[in-house]
Amino acid sequence: MPLLKSLRSLSPMAKRLVLMRLFIYLGVQCCYFIGIVGTLTYAMNGGVGDNVLGIAVLNGCMIGGSLVGGPLLDRIGPRRYFALVVAALVTSALTFQVLAASVAGVLLGAALFGVAWGFGDMVAKAFPSYLTDDPAELKNINSVVFTVSNAAIVVGPVLGGALAASVSTHAVFLLLAVCALASLVPATGFRPLREPRRSEPRGEGPDRSALFAGFSTVFAVPALALLFWSCFAAFFGYGAFDPLESLYYRDVLGVGVEWMGWLSSAAGLGGIVGALLVLRIPARHVNVRTLLAVLASEGVFALVYVGTSSVAVACAGQVLLGVAFGALMPLLTTLTQMHAPLETLGSVNAVMSLGNNAAGVLPLFCAPALARILGVQGTLVAASALVFLMPLAVGAIRRHQIATLVAEERAAEKKGATPRSDEE
Repeated sequence: MPLLKSLRSLSPMAKRLVLMRLFIYLGVQCCYFIGIVGTLTYAMNGGVGDNVLGIAVLNGCMIGGSLVGGPLLDRIGPRRYFALVVAALVTSALTFQVLAASVAGVLLGAALFGVAWGFGDMVAKAFPSYLTDDPAELKNINSVVFTVSNAAIVVGPVLGGALAASVSTHAVFLLLAVCALASLVPATGFRPLREPRRSEPRGEGPDRSALFAGFSTVFAVPALALLFWSCFAAFFGYGAFDPLESLYYRDVLGVGVEWMGWLSSAAGLGGIVGALLVLRIPARHVNVRTLLAVLASEGVFALVYVGTSSVAVACAGQVLLGVAFGALMPLLTTLTQMHAPLETLGSVNAVMSLGNNAAGVLPLFCAPALARILGVQGTLVAASALVFLMPLAVGAIRRHQIATLVAEERAAEKKGATPRSDEE
């Protein structure tokens, strides 16, 4: 199904959601890699240790932001929550202009940005379920949402790279503020079409019981638990990429800061293709088995990306890796939405994000030592191999559980119902 046809088929509220996600994610992609890692690597001539610390702070605060944001979304609803997301992004963008004069300031700016990004992550991962519970419609909404997200990955780093080259790396955060404010235009008329079943009235903020409900749901529902551990295992290999990738560009490929934007854009181009491919996947194939196959393909394409010193090969690898990741996110998001009750969906996504981000943080502590032993490129090649092998191991160990889940999902799809635990 072509993208334009898919956009026309979406409800008016879904179209608003697509634009809301596009604007805030465009701003995030303008500054994530270039603003934080680029400032440390190029503006401050940092090394592996500085990058490890910067990414660890960013990822740790993203975890904190999602752990607070998920339960908060469950309590206050999507409209008020989105206003909070915009406020957090604008605040972090403006504050970074003051903080970016020192390494300590960049780290503090990364912390604020990470919290805001953790809040904003819920827009793509939870908001679609406030519009529908139909599996096919969820798949289509998520595919379009992540298609425009990958378009932002293309455009954002190009804009950020151009601004960094002409002004400074920390100036890219000004684009974040502009984009976040622009997202308020489509958000003005956004209204949820579904309301969760609640045993208690909404409160004014998150609480520990809401987050506990997220953990309970994830590990009590077999499909969600399998999704959690599958992605944790695969994302573990990616932990070495964030602190070493900019050094790979500088020291192995021998390119300047602007290539951080261009190679990220190459991944975004592939991501658009991958997300559009999900539109063509029949609903019966939206299952854990397909997800594991996509995860394994990421490892193969990552090996292409970092396996040589050729910029051309790295670009090709980034495009292929983008295709796989572009397909992964709408699949993972749709499966999570299918199996999680709406009243705890924010908390469930907070727990899932915790697993994914924690998997990326843990290898940061050994990345410097591995880089000294294996070199920057050797470490990235080893990490890519790990990304490839982990899903294969999960698929082999859990093959009987996966077969059962796939059969249940296909039976539910034929009946036109979602296999959520709260509907059993």
